[in-house]
Amino acid sequence: MKVLLTGITGNLGYEVSLDLAQRGIDIIPCVRSDKKEVLLSHPVKFKQVVECDLVEDEHIYLEGKIDCIVHCAGVVKFREAKDKNEQMMRKVTRLAKSLNVPVYAVSTAFIYKPLGTHDEFNNDYEKDKFKAEQVLISSGVPHTIIRPSVLTGNSLTGEIQNFSGYYLIVQAFLSAIYSAKKEKRVIRFPRMSGKSNMIPVDQAAKYIGKIVQEGKLGEIIYVVNPLPPSAEWVMNETLNFYEVSSMVNFLNISFQEFGKLNLTEEETKLYRFAVHFNPYWSMKYEFPTSVCESNLVDSNYLKRILTFFNTKHFTHEQKTN
Repeated sequence: MKVLLTGITGNLGYEVSLDLAQRGIDIIPCVRSDKKEVLLSHPVKFKQVVECDLVEDEHIYLEGKIDCIVHCAGVVKFREAKDKNEQMMRKVTRLAKSLNVPVYAVSTAFIYKPLGTHDEFNNDYEKDKFKAEQVLISSGVPHTIIRPSVLTGNSLTGEIQNFSGYYLIVQAFLSAIYSAKKEKRVIRFPRMSGKSNMIPVDQAAKYIGKIVQEGKLGEIIYVVNPLPPSAEWVMNETLNFYEVSSMVNFLNISFQEFGKLNLTEEETKLYRFAVHFNPYWSMKYEFPTSVCESNLVDSNYLKRILTFFNTKHFTHEQKTN
């Protein structure tokens, strides 16, 4: 079996490439030319690489035959998405049609809205992902859509290729805390009321690899945590890891009410950043049944991912300055 894989330099695409390789599946990575060097340090050595910018280039040029396309590439930054995910999907479906092969496309679980609700999309990213799904569905190309939740580090090592989502919230909290410490004060923040649906990136990749190998088509599959921990527990564990729990005063008010308070400079910065993520820790509904069978997010797991985050990204300059 041979697949064209997009997004191999991203968090999920990287782990999917490892899983597919373990299954004996040949992989042709599709990468931007400025990212090609990253493949030199990849554990898998690829016989063929397709160079293409899925946003800027008009077509994907591929020599030879493949059995399917595994589309993991995506623009995940809320403000940068616009219609870029939709654009990429149009090029992927065009290639799939020309080669007469199916597409396994990674979307996001957060575009799910329960029947009977009138919830709108939380941001342009979700809206763009939804439109990308519609492009694939209406194309006539055989496909399966995979909807993962928030992806965090490897379940065993804590490692991840790029820091987004949860990690950005951690950094924002720490920056606010250390800024407040200089002024000899604590920060206030509204108590988190919902669940935090996080899933280790390798756990998600394992199920995606299985779906591709088994050739499952015509489905929308949720790859989410079946027993997500509370967002409050995740934040408390995170603050305990950094030994800064005493520097945050959680208030029993809503996020909207918090924004109307007379906030300090560091609280204002944290609020303006966190407003984009608030919907993800205040969810009042659950996703449809997940293919994942267990919750791997416990205290030890959080310690592993935060240790890796510390060594690779976050420095304690805020602490010492």
